[in-house]
Formats: sequence, C-alpha cells, structure tokens
Amino acid sequence: MPRANGELVFAAPWESRAFGLAAAYLDATGGGWDRFRRHLVAAIADLPAGTPYYEAWLAALERLLAADGVDGTPPV
Repeated sequence: MPRANGELVFAAPWESRAFGLAAAYLDATGGGWDRFRRHLVAAIADLPAGTPYYEAWLAALERLLAADGVDGTPPV
C-alpha cells in the first residue's frame, strides 16, 4: 500500500473509503487479508500497466464481493 513516513497515503477521498470498506468487510466476515491480497494480485495482473493502485484495490474488492455472492442489490 502506498505510504509516506509509515502512514497510508490516499490521493483522493474515495481511495480511503475503498480501503475502509475492504477492512470493514473483512472484519465483519472474518475474512483474512490473505484472501483479499489474492484478489488484489489478480486485479493488478489483469489491469493495464500503469493503472493506479487504488483502482486495482477497488477491482479486487469487487471481485471479493462477487466471489462471496454480494451483488449490490438492496434487500427487499
């Protein structure tokens, strides 16, 4: 993850929100960061070279949610 002096660095507010969503989801589901990391590595490999890090992060989060059957449709 991008860092400056040991602190996480976000270029835009949405990046910190994407980070927070992933952290909250993993905490709520008991999932580990290793599982997310596998999705992140795959997303980085699949995206065009030069894709910003947090765009790959967001793609990894979407993949994780899809793998868990979360489709974004609000419950009725």
